[in-house]
Amino acid sequence: MSKPAQIHLTDRPKVTEGWRAGRPVEDPDKVKRWGFVSAKPSEFLVHVRRGRVLSTSGQGATCFKWPWDSVAVIPTSLQQLRFRADQVTLEKVGIEVTGLAVYRIADPQIAYRVLNFSFPERAQEKLEETLTSMFVGAARRLIANLTLDDCLQKRKVAIAEELLLEVAPVVGGEGRPDDVTSQGWGVVLDTIEIQEVRVLSDATFAQMQAPFRVGLDRRAREARAEAEKEVTAREAACQRAIEEARIQAALVIAESKKQLVERELEIKREEELIKARVARELEEHKLLEAAALRRRQLEIEVAEREAQVKKALRMEELKKQEAEAELATFAVLSEAAHKRAELERARFALIDEQRRAEATLKQLEGESEAAVLQAKARAEQTLVDSRVRLRMAEKLPELASAVGQKFGEVKVTHIGEGASPFATVAQAVGAVLELAKSA
Repeated sequence: MSKPAQIHLTDRPKVTEGWRAGRPVEDPDKVKRWGFVSAKPSEFLVHVRRGRVLSTSGQGATCFKWPWDSVAVIPTSLQQLRFRADQVTLEKVGIEVTGLAVYRIADPQIAYRVLNFSFPERAQEKLEETLTSMFVGAARRLIANLTLDDCLQKRKVAIAEELLLEVAPVVGGEGRPDDVTSQGWGVVLDTIEIQEVRVLSDATFAQMQAPFRVGLDRRAREARAEAEKEVTAREAACQRAIEEARIQAALVIAESKKQLVERELEIKREEELIKARVARELEEHKLLEAAALRRRQLEIEVAEREAQVKKALRMEELKKQEAEAELATFAVLSEAAHKRAELERARFALIDEQRRAEATLKQLEGESEAAVLQAKARAEQTLVDSRVRLRMAEKLPELASAVGQKFGEVKVTHIGEGASPFATVAQAVGAVLELAKSA
């Protein structure tokens, strides 16, 4: 005996009091008598006044509702519902089918004529109830004409696609918004999936599994027997292989011993050759080391001789530099003596010049007053020059003193008759002064 169909509706809060008790709770912003009514982006608003759809209608639209207007807010987003139906198959086996349907309202201007979307939540609930009842009825009719294997193995083709072909034209229809005799509901079924097909009788399900279980058991026993046979054959083959390996190993050991003896003899010969070669190499190495040592000693001796030669050359160079320095010193001293003699001659010339200036001054005193004035002018000029000479003369004793400290006294020898011997010195001093003034 089949069970009644179960209709699974979306969980919605229910009204508990009043004439709408037991019905879904509606959004007050969508069912108010007047005021602004807004639809969400996933909803279509239909604004009707005096039986005519106004231009304020549209997807996610907003309108102002007067008390004499009608407004329906229709959801256009994807919706899903689950249905469950039980039925006996063509073989009189009871099964239960659980399915999922995905649908959407594609043409709201047709859907609002079929369902009262003045109360959107209640209209959605009615649509789900109607579609679920249609799916359950169609599924039972299809299952009654199918075998159990078809229901289990071909659920998509045998049940889901047939349900879609049967129900989709009814809810989709061929109507148009401007056709008052339109057919369909404006609803599109996107897909129907059969999620579960369950055999209600446990005994029947066990009998269905029996051939497969027996086959599995037979295949398991055959596999175990084949495995045992293969294991036995492998064990015998392994035993033979072990014996052959033992014999082969004995032969290999004997051959290895023979090769080992030959190898030992060869190693001994190689060791003797190596020892002889090592001894020869050691002797050669010693000879090479002795030759290298002698060569190194020769290099050291040559380097020492070169160092001695360089040292001797350096000493000769230093002596040469010392001699040159002494010559330079002697030249400097000679030049200094010559300069001191010139300074002394300049000093005596200055003294003589002073005496001559005094004599000239006395001679000029006896001339006339006019000549005196003119002489005074020339004397003033001469006095300026004399002051310069006197300043330099004042410095000459210091120079002479310095020269005297180095060279001692200067002896002047005059040969001949006539002028004073210091006249020459005065002339030299005068030349020095002229040279200093012109510098």
